[in-house]
Amino acid sequence: MNLTDIELDALMEVFNVGVGQAADALSQLAGSPVRLNVPLVAMISKQGISDDLMAQGTERICAVRQEFSGVLNTEAVLMFPVQQSLQLVQMMVGGDVPLDQLGEMEQEAMAEIGNILLNSVVSGIADVLRLKFEGSLPHVEMGPVRDVLCGQGHLDEMVLSLQIDFAIDALEIQGYLVFLLDVESVAALKTTVRAFLETFL
Repeated sequence: MNLTDIELDALMEVFNVGVGQAADALSQLAGSPVRLNVPLVAMISKQGISDDLMAQGTERICAVRQEFSGVLNTEAVLMFPVQQSLQLVQMMVGGDVPLDQLGEMEQEAMAEIGNILLNSVVSGIADVLRLKFEGSLPHVEMGPVRDVLCGQGHLDEMVLSLQIDFAIDALEIQGYLVFLLDVESVAALKTTVRAFLETFL
């Protein structure tokens, strides 16, 4: 089961509401304007995301994972190339973070950044589509792209993917926010988006 282009376009508008909220919250945390936008929303295989990241020279990623349950159940995974995630933590919290590892404090900072972004996006979805979600605590992990994407499941599984362009001061980062959805949750999402679109007809 897949989403149509119209449904994906509608979701992009919905996601941009949440991303705007996330940018405001992260700007307050950083003490500097944070610019976020979502240039692309797509249904893509885990293999496709892995290929995209590998083509950019990204072999290892830093991911913040969080589970959400409600009308539809999903695990959200926010992913950045490791080097860029370390730079992001430096920009957000200051200080000299070693650019080859994430210590406990840096992992907590990354979890907070991911928590703000993930919850803002999901909250925006919930508000616009009139849904309710319960979220788990965020979890940070680092590793090869395929290991992080396929801790559970297979590379041919389809996911709902948001490409996110993230800019703060002179730092520009491109990451992915991926929603892992089972067949029932994709069906529930289609039904919800269709109902949302019908309000404009």
